[in-house]
Amino acid sequence: MIIAGKGNYVFTIDDKKQDALTWKKARTLESPTWGIDVPSCRLWGYSPTCGFLILFFFRKSTTRSYYVMNFSQESLRGAEIWHIWKQHHVVECFWKIMKSIFQLRSMHLQGDGLYTALLIKVVAYLLALRLKAQRVFSKLTITEIMRKLRREEDLRDFLVTHFHAPFSIA
Repeated sequence: MIIAGKGNYVFTIDDKKQDALTWKKARTLESPTWGIDVPSCRLWGYSPTCGFLILFFFRKSTTRSYYVMNFSQESLRGAEIWHIWKQHHVVECFWKIMKSIFQLRSMHLQGDGLYTALLIKVVAYLLALRLKAQRVFSKLTITEIMRKLRREEDLRDFLVTHFHAPFSIA
């Protein structure tokens, strides 16, 4: 699991404790290497909240540096972390389309709405996978399926047509 970090998170690296914003500025990033097309640096850090974890700092543009935290069960190489993180934009686009299709105004994962939002996301993804298994959608990507769904006139009619069962959308 790869998660974007915030500037105010505190890490201890090489017995020195400071916030991530300071670490981002202090890290020397290596030139792009095999499998990583941006300047980057992968190292171990300690967080009082999360314990020991791998931090992956990178510069996406000439002026902005970012970092992600690796919470994977196994220690990932920098190229593996970067490859996973590069998919982030596609995932964000997918959920944006899903929110549009299901007309959800907010999907913040906090408070009482946490489990509801997670359930909606899981069901939406399962719906997309189920559609992908049908011949009509088999050559489309998940994103293309979601865009097609968004263009449909009535989601209820679409579901009845492709799943042959009445659906209630409240």
